[in-house]
Amino acid sequence: MERRNFFKALAAGSFYLSIPTARAASQKDLANLDMIETAAEVSSGRVSMFDISKAAMDRIDALNPHINALVTKTYDYGVRQMAKNPTGPLAGVPYMLKDLNSLTGVRTTRGSRLFTSHTSSRQSPYTDNILSSGVIILGKTNTPEFGLMPTTEPVANGATRNPWNLDYSCGGSSGGAAAAVASRMIAASQASDGGGSIRFPAAACHLFGLKPSRGRFGDQGYADQPVSLSVKHAISRTVRDSAFMLALTENGPGATLPPVGYVEGPTNKKRKFALSMNAGNISPDYDTRRTVQKVARRLEGLGHEVEVVNSTPHDSPLFQDLFAGLWGQGAARLLDLAERVTGVPAAQSGLLEFATLKMIEFYVDKPIIEDARIKEILGDLENQMETFYRSYDGWISPMSPIPSPPLGYFTEGLEEGLAKGTQEDEIMQMLFDR
Repeated sequence: MERRNFFKALAAGSFYLSIPTARAASQKDLANLDMIETAAEVSSGRVSMFDISKAAMDRIDALNPHINALVTKTYDYGVRQMAKNPTGPLAGVPYMLKDLNSLTGVRTTRGSRLFTSHTSSRQSPYTDNILSSGVIILGKTNTPEFGLMPTTEPVANGATRNPWNLDYSCGGSSGGAAAAVASRMIAASQASDGGGSIRFPAAACHLFGLKPSRGRFGDQGYADQPVSLSVKHAISRTVRDSAFMLALTENGPGATLPPVGYVEGPTNKKRKFALSMNAGNISPDYDTRRTVQKVARRLEGLGHEVEVVNSTPHDSPLFQDLFAGLWGQGAARLLDLAERVTGVPAAQSGLLEFATLKMIEFYVDKPIIEDARIKEILGDLENQMETFYRSYDGWISPMSPIPSPPLGYFTEGLEEGLAKGTQEDEIMQMLFDR
């Protein structure tokens, strides 16, 4: 992969003129707009939604061969949407869906060779909610197999490259979404997060990524799980786009938390923050520690209070028990799914990645935690978090103990560790300490 060719494509995507618009807007102008600005341009009539999407398609065609952010283009789907003259607060704004999220009539691979030819026959209420905002869906973004890895390098669809350095990982599991936004194909993209899958890629690609609280939406996770840690939302370049999308989608049926509404502008209220560095007993490297400390000093300079804490609810053994219990259930579900799709045991199908199989084996072999116990553990953890946040307004910690690593770092390291029978916690320590 020659970086020279990539940057030529990036320049083309940034500077050549799009098809004529009401103000002959350049690709550079359109690429730099966030979702809210784009919607304003369309609603005012200064630029048509067709011109906006055509410009985004041109950027995708120029950049995606070098980045591999999209695994499925849905241009025809988007054109059909525009032909219906969509309404809504984001009418005409280009958007993408993560390839773990179904869209009726469109291929959904989930990053796995099990589903390379799978076409979704239905979509979730969350997707319906997104579409009702008026966004135009131009593609499905890359994800690791079933969203399991903190890097986006699936065998089925190939690695997604970080737009800031093509030899490096863009994080995972919403890596394709982050790469699409960072390269300015689009302003924001749908993502999801169970254990960092919005936040890892956002950090790796210099973007904004929020994992909303569980219960903010009614349509999250799996119906057969007692608890789901995964929450759908977005990755964006601006904070306000994320806030706006949250306000649009948090009103789904079944939500257990009251809506936040659209949060606008900064507040003058002074806040108190907890600062912790060693989450999960993994110490950050020098550059990461220095960056987090810089953020803390910046907050103090703005008049806020920052207090160093040595222990947080995340360090509780209960958290590890909960995670293992939910992963064990997910592993069993994947084994059953693979066998139903192929008609043979998962390990014999040859369609699941080595790392996926080994992680499934690791958690399936763990003692089963009953649903009632999982809910009990979660309740205890929620009580701990509520107590923690009575003392603090926010919590500052590293998103990752290391900067975004080169491609192959996680996949090769995990395969090596699992092949040797190393325990998962030891593997993670090994990876982050290398």
